[in-house]
Amino acid sequence: MRASTEQQLQLLKLAEVDSATARLQHLAKNMPEHEHLLSIENDRRSRRQAAAQAHGALDAAQAELARTRDDSRVVAERRARDEQLLAESSSTKEIAGLQAELATLTRRADALAASELEQEETVAALQQQLDTARASLNEIEELAADLLQRREQARDHIREQARDLQLRRKAIIDSVPAELLQVYERARKNSGIGAAELVGTVSTASNLELGQSELAQVRSLAADELAYCPVTGAVLVRTARSDLQ
Repeated sequence: MRASTEQQLQLLKLAEVDSATARLQHLAKNMPEHEHLLSIENDRRSRRQAAAQAHGALDAAQAELARTRDDSRVVAERRARDEQLLAESSSTKEIAGLQAELATLTRRADALAASELEQEETVAALQQQLDTARASLNEIEELAADLLQRREQARDHIREQARDLQLRRKAIIDSVPAELLQVYERARKNSGIGAAELVGTVSTASNLELGQSELAQVRSLAADELAYCPVTGAVLVRTARSDLQ
């Protein structure tokens, strides 16, 4: 097939656009921000679980402390009532009964006071654990939020670049004959590269030097005859950088 030098150079421009598009697509699928988000997801899940467990443990301890304080209040009210009755009683039997009950209530009050003190220490320790867990969670969530924002900014930039490349590709395609474009697309479908420059005696499609017979064949072609990379099948475009002597 024949194509003018200018048309062949347009294929090089088209190949550059397609290569840039492929790199952009790869970047879109492998954005560092997204990869970082995936790498911290297990840590985020663990920290959320730790914060939830710490919150649950604190709630349970606070509920137990509240029950102990309620029991202490009931015992204190009962002691106050018995002490009032004892002060007013003149019955020996009633006095003996009240004194025995007061002794029991005193022991119960002492036990509740000890439990309350221990439970308050437990609540304080669990509150500290929750604060630490929340701080740890907030730290990684702030990192995740920053990564999400930067990922969206990167995606916006990629979309903008993709639109520019699409416009450039359309402008190039409009200047390339349909038959020549078919040759290019067929080669690109087969090897991923539609056209490449011959630099010196090296095909930039395969990055390999052409053999003597292959080079002789290329050199024998007219300027408007298409040459092909012997390895990839891409259109091999000769330029001022090609060794055609």
